[in-house]
Order: sequence, then C-alpha cells, then structure tokens
Amino acid sequence: MMDGEARKMGGTEPVVCDTVTGLTLTVERGVAIVTYDQPSSPVNTLNSRVGPVFERIFARIEQDGSIVGAVLVSGKHDTWIAGADIEELTRIEHAAQGEALSRGGHALLDRLAALTKPVVAAIHGAALGGGLEVALACRYRVATDHAKTVLALPEVQLGLIPGAGGTQRLPRTVGLQATLDMILTGRNIKAKKAWQMGLVHELVHPAILRDVAMRRVHDLAAGRPAPVKPRKRSATTVLLEENALGRKLVFRKAREGVLEKTKGKYPAPLAAIDVIQHGYAEGMEAGLREEARVFGELTVSPVSRQLAGIFFATTALKKDNGLPEGVMAKPRPVKKIAVLGAGFMGAGITTVAVQAGTQVRLKDASVERLATGWKAVRDVVRERVRKRQITKGQMDDTMSLIGGTTDYRGFGNVDLVIEAVFEDLAVKHQVLREVQAVAPHAIFASNTSTIPIRDIAAAAARPELVVGMHFFSPVHKMPLLEVIVTPETSPETTATVVQYGRQLGKTVIVVQDGAGFYVNRILAPYINEAGRLLDEVGLDIAGKSGPIMAAAFGDRMLPSETLRRVVE
Repeated sequence: MMDGEARKMGGTEPVVCDTVTGLTLTVERGVAIVTYDQPSSPVNTLNSRVGPVFERIFARIEQDGSIVGAVLVSGKHDTWIAGADIEELTRIEHAAQGEALSRGGHALLDRLAALTKPVVAAIHGAALGGGLEVALACRYRVATDHAKTVLALPEVQLGLIPGAGGTQRLPRTVGLQATLDMILTGRNIKAKKAWQMGLVHELVHPAILRDVAMRRVHDLAAGRPAPVKPRKRSATTVLLEENALGRKLVFRKAREGVLEKTKGKYPAPLAAIDVIQHGYAEGMEAGLREEARVFGELTVSPVSRQLAGIFFATTALKKDNGLPEGVMAKPRPVKKIAVLGAGFMGAGITTVAVQAGTQVRLKDASVERLATGWKAVRDVVRERVRKRQITKGQMDDTMSLIGGTTDYRGFGNVDLVIEAVFEDLAVKHQVLREVQAVAPHAIFASNTSTIPIRDIAAAAARPELVVGMHFFSPVHKMPLLEVIVTPETSPETTATVVQYGRQLGKTVIVVQDGAGFYVNRILAPYINEAGRLLDEVGLDIAGKSGPIMAAAFGDRMLPSETLRRVVE
C-alpha cells in the first residue's frame, strides 16, 4: 500500500513511499531519486508487487514539470537488483502464467525506456538478471569501479532465459557475440569489463556515484552529450554481426558449442539462441513476444524446477555455519595460515589462499620442493594476468603473500595450519605434534582424503583444534571443500574453518568423521562397479569391442586410452 505523497518538492522528503516494496521517490535539484530498498531482505529482487509501484513512480516522473529526469539507486550495501524472486517463479503452475509474467515485465520496461525524461541507472553492487534488464531499459548507466559491482544474465543456470527483454536489448547494446557469451554462460561481468564492452557508459568511485548520476540526468535533459566510451569492434566482428550470413555462422557455432557442453540435456541455452536469432530476423517486438512464450514454457520445465531446487539448497548451504542446531560459536578471524607440503595439493591450497588475500607460510623439507610449489602457484596466478582478470601489479602483490620455509620459523602467529603431507598416519602424527609444540593456539586441519580425523587427532595435545579440510584437485578449479569434524572438534574450530573455506570461494559441506568421509564414500561404489564390469566382461574383450562401438556411435563410445595400454 502507498503511504502517501508529499507536497514538498524542493527537498528530500519522499514524494512516493511504499513500505511494502521499499520503493521511494525523492526529489533533489530537480532530479527524481528512485531508491529500491526491499524490506526484510539482504538484497533487492523483482516480484509482482513492485511493478504497480514502479508504474506510479514513472507516471509521477513524466507528469511533474519540476522533475527533469531520474536516477535509479539501491538502498542495499552491495546489491543493486539481484534479479527475479526465484520463489515466486517456482509457484508458477502453467506456461501461460510464466508468459504473462514476462509480458508484464516487457510492458514495465518498455514504459521505462519510453519516458521522455532521461533515467540514469546508478549501479553499485550486483545487477543480475531482471536487475540488469532494468538497467538496459535506462537511457544511461553509471557503475562503480568496485569489486562488488558485477553485471550478469544468469538465467540459464536456473534453466530459464532472460524474461524481461534481455535477449533483445542486450545484443542491441553490446553486440551479438558478447550477448551470446553472457547469456549462454551466465557469468558475472566485472565493472571495468562492462565499461569496455559498452554495457555501462561510465565508471566512477562509489563515493560520487549519486552525484555523477544526477549530473548526467541534467546533461541529458539539456541535450548536452554525456561521456560514452566508443565500443571497439574488429573488422571481423563487424563482418560477422552486421550481415545475415555472418550472424548465421555465429548462431551455428553457438549451437555447436552448447551441444558439445550440454549434450542437449539443458534446453535453456539453445532456446536463448533461438529467441535472440528470432529478434534479429523479425525485429525487437517479435523477439519480445517469442521471449515471453519461451520463458513461460521453461518456467514449468522439469529441468528448471530441479535447478531451482539446487539454487535453494546452495543458498541454504551458504548460510549454514556447520554447527548442530542450537550450538553457537563465533569464528576466529584467519589472517595468516601455514601449509605443510609444497606438492600438488599444498601448492593448490596455497594458490587459493593467497588469491583470497591470506598470508601463507609454505613449509617443505627441501628448498627445491618449495621452489617447485612456488612456481605452481605463480603459473596459476600468471594465467589470470594473461586473461586480464588481474594486473601484473596485483599478481606481484599476490605472490608476495607467500613465505617459504624448511622449518617452523614464522609459525608462532599463524591462525590455521593445513597439512598436505604424505598419506601416512605416522607422518601426520609427527607434523601434528611439531605444529602444536610451536603454535599451540592454531587450528590444525588435515587435507587427508581417507584417514579418519579421529585417528590423526589421537596424537594431539589439543584435539579440539583438529579438523579435516579435504580439498579436491585441482584446488583452484574444484569448488567443493569437505570439512570433517570429530566429537572432540570444538564448535569454534568448526565455525572458523567453515567461514574461512567460504572466504576461499569454496562450497563448504560439514561431515562427520568416517572412512572416506562423504565424497569418497559415494565415489567408491561407482569405481568398484566399473572395476567389476571389467572383471566380468574381460579387459581384452572391452579393448577389442571399443573401437567398433566408437565407429558406430562416435564420441559417445570413445574407448579409453588407458584401457588400451593396460590390454597391450
């Protein structure tokens, strides 16, 4: 419901204030400041309740002669608009309902785009899905040059396509190939990259975001040119995107790439390609109609429902501190860690730690192994420089966080020690005793994949500080982290390790101690069954029949090169 309208137009008293949605309109120096701050929610999302309020706000902007334009801002700390309300989408029962929802979004954003007065999106934080679609409908977009500011259309990760005009407005903003990359992967685009590709017009420091956005409103309203970075396009890009034959090739390659990755099991990426192509062939209005129709069909598809379930489970997991219900503990801050072992896993753990900004004391028995481990870390970080994800200076800063040692000097002030030594219980007992002698306050985490943590903790003077942190290789690519607790592991230890695992960007699961923990206990039966099949069928028969099957069925039946060598 509306709380009412204020008559005072010169100050910051709300002209429109809706307590249900958290949308407000104030007027400053002739500019309507539209703020979205969804109540009782850490982020702003788009649901069926906000549309009518936005409509009323747009009408007020259009009709009030004292308003020259508007700025859209977020009242949240690190989020602009995080997209659609996923729970509302899962309540859709029929495709027609999903189509109607999409058409409503089109009507709202068409209204925004058609306003005669300029509207500037002032973006700080995540502008995702429907949030980015709102920004695309604005005449001008200013974003902060902040790590938290990312833009994306991640709908394919939920088995959907953009449903509020994204398949049509995005290619008309950044071009076809950039659009396909964004929509088919759903990946986040950082602010600088968004500026370089023309997705946003201007980058500013967060402290001046609102002031700059207001100036741009006045510039546009007065007919003065606002800063726009010319979008660089190669001759090849122009050739491919500006004629029908070139676009046909781009669409064909996009479909081939999707089928190679998904094997046709996920309908949304292919549907997105079809809808984008339809818009190019038939025009934006026809493209929007097709977008709504396909969006409606996908909202009730089994794939979308299952992916939504995964989304909710993952979201819940991120909030879980790993402690039993009713148990509370405050995690310790982790600023410096030590890693025992500079081998493949130790170097991998060091890599993700320093990339998260943690100081690492890397220990191994020889300087040569330390050098090898340091080089492995450098290679991963250097690859990020090559991909322009970080600068050379940032790489140097990251590598400076590593300190190598062949003894325990520097361990006295570490918060966490992660061992990645040989899978030998006696060796693990030895390093545990040595660590607790020099750093009795530090949490000791074992990266073992099979040895029960309680067996390792048997050598501990303080078993409450012993826990398992099972990373998966390659550590910088695999998102899962198993945290294994024993009955003696303290709640503070568990909470600290879970929080730090998330700081490393991992999906953390907490499991009880036991042989194989969780993942390997699941994996073992599959491996055993595969081995049993080879046992029953015979390695030589499998080796001879493999090429015949591959000739008939192609890549689906490619024989194992390892199996061929075993048979030989």
